Amino acid sequence: MNIETLKVFRDLSDTGSFSKTAELNYISQSAVSQQIKKLERVLKCKLYHRQTGRIMLTPCGEKFYAASRKIAGLYDGVLKNIRELGPERASDEIRISTIYSAGVYMIQNYIRQYLAKNPGTKISVEYRQFSQIYSDISGGRADFGFMACPYRKCASLAMLPVAKDEMVLIAGASSPLAGRKSVNVGELAGQDFIFFDRAFPSRRYIDDFLKTHRVKPRVRMELDNIETIKTAVASGSGVSLLPRSAVRDDENGITLHVLKIADAQFLRPIYLIYNRSRKLNPAARGFLGIFEGQKKAAAGRS
Repeated sequence: MNIETLKVFRDLSDTGSFSKTAELNYISQSAVSQQIKKLERVLKCKLYHRQTGRIMLTPCGEKFYAASRKIAGLYDGVLKNIRELGPERASDEIRISTIYSAGVYMIQNYIRQYLAKNPGTKISVEYRQFSQIYSDISGGRADFGFMACPYRKCASLAMLPVAKDEMVLIAGASSPLAGRKSVNVGELAGQDFIFFDRAFPSRRYIDDFLKTHRVKPRVRMELDNIETIKTAVASGSGVSLLPRSAVRDDENGITLHVLKIADAQFLRPIYLIYNRSRKLNPAARGFLGIFEGQKKAAAGRS
């Protein structure tokens, strides 16, 4: 249980609407449902019941609402006070909220590039679910967010495309595909797949790719973490479509085997996200400059 979950519960109680709660917390409606179900499992009681189309608190829910509103209110108040001290915040700190795959496998290169010229800068990286990154940026808990295939646009948030991650087929050592270097899209139809959960933007991107190429996958598992997916693939449970950067050199050719998609280009876009309305400190402006410079250089070559 975390603060974000308490806020979702509080907002659902206040609005009586899953869609409004999703908008307030920058998550999907299914994510709201999942968090409420998780709370009910932890508390071992029902928090809501439906009555004539309305969402009503149960007696257990009413007691929990009072506590969650107090805790979430204290948290919001502290954040507001800290944001008001913005000019006094250290000018050499950069806070990043990122999905795991981009944080571990991709943006470390950008961080090293920045620190090579600014060695005294403090850079903190927090690995988050994609749905939490929006609220981190909007709420001022992070200066930048990195995520793949953003599933919604927000007027207050700038979304800058910064990289393209090649998607490849990953097979385990026991797979008949293990000795190959590439695979055609049509061959994917006969494979048992281990996919991202359907709520993930990357899963929707993969589904769209397969649909475009008229491939109906056999879905064996749906998981919420790249490392868990890789473990399942290595165990022989199936194959997966993952970013090439997610497979380390010490894994490729040993526990996992990478196969390129031979007859189609499959690139997953990575975006840097930041709040247009917030003033970035000097260090954060310098970090953003890396990507703005990259964008201008690419435009000059085209």
